[in-house]
Amino acid sequence: MSKISRTTVLGAGAMGHGIAQVFAQAGCDVELYDIDADALSHAKDHINANLLQLMAHSAIARETIPFTLSRIHIEPDFNKAVSKADLIVEAVPERLDLKQEVFTKAEKACSKKAILTSTTSVIRAGDIAKVLEMPQRLVGTHWMNPPFILPLVEIIRAPKTSDAVVNQIKTFLEEECGKRTIICNDTPGFVVNRLAGAVLKEAANLIEEDVATHIEIDRAWKEHLGPVFLQYGPFGNLDYIGLDVVVLAAKYLAWALNDEGYKLPQWLENTVLKGNLGIRTGKGIYEYPDQTPEDLRRKRAEELLVLLQKVGLATVHK
Repeated sequence: MSKISRTTVLGAGAMGHGIAQVFAQAGCDVELYDIDADALSHAKDHINANLLQLMAHSAIARETIPFTLSRIHIEPDFNKAVSKADLIVEAVPERLDLKQEVFTKAEKACSKKAILTSTTSVIRAGDIAKVLEMPQRLVGTHWMNPPFILPLVEIIRAPKTSDAVVNQIKTFLEEECGKRTIICNDTPGFVVNRLAGAVLKEAANLIEEDVATHIEIDRAWKEHLGPVFLQYGPFGNLDYIGLDVVVLAAKYLAWALNDEGYKLPQWLENTVLKGNLGIRTGKGIYEYPDQTPEDLRRKRAEELLVLLQKVGLATVHK
């Protein structure tokens, strides 16, 4: 497939103009369209402010600003906006009918070789693609907000999305745009919002049960769970805790709270039955070849110390 150099972003709101900025910083020409003339007229001002913010923190050089802005072209005509694009990104509100309407219209006016991506955070890409004549060229891309700062983009493979499209988007986002990606199969909420939803659901339960205030709950996340999960992810952290300990804790919580939601998947119980308990045995969810448990604990302690010092949360010994 040809190199992506001409991009179109449909929607000039916070996500849309932020994505347009990323593409322009990567050296792509960007056509930016919005049905709202006011949003379209102010988009470049918002992008300029974003760039000044990045420059103030030494994230970009001053000359990046005019280079980026010169790549972004405001286009009030929908058909003109999509007609020459290699990549079309839809960034409209999270409504299935609206996204389908946009892609139905775009498919009629764009090149048959253009890749179509939906900026969806919870809606299945396959549901959006049902209205297309060529559903194999549509892929979901869940950008984090603000997209010009946060590095992750989820790439959602719909049931009919071609492998070539997935691979090209992954290469483009990583090698040209400097993003980090994960690829997931199509399910409502994907990875990030399924995880976030579970955390928020349990946080709301803690409020309802009068366990702690929202201030204390947020502190628990920011001062412990956040840094630990940032460094290792939930599964990497389970290996450190010990999977046998995790199984016992989950079974107790399921019993004590009368909540089957704490029931662990069979694959995790099978892992424990095989004797793979995490760093203690050299293998758990991950493998740790040629590393002793003590070496791994010391390495973890050092990594966490460095991270906590950076964010001002390290324990101060007096």
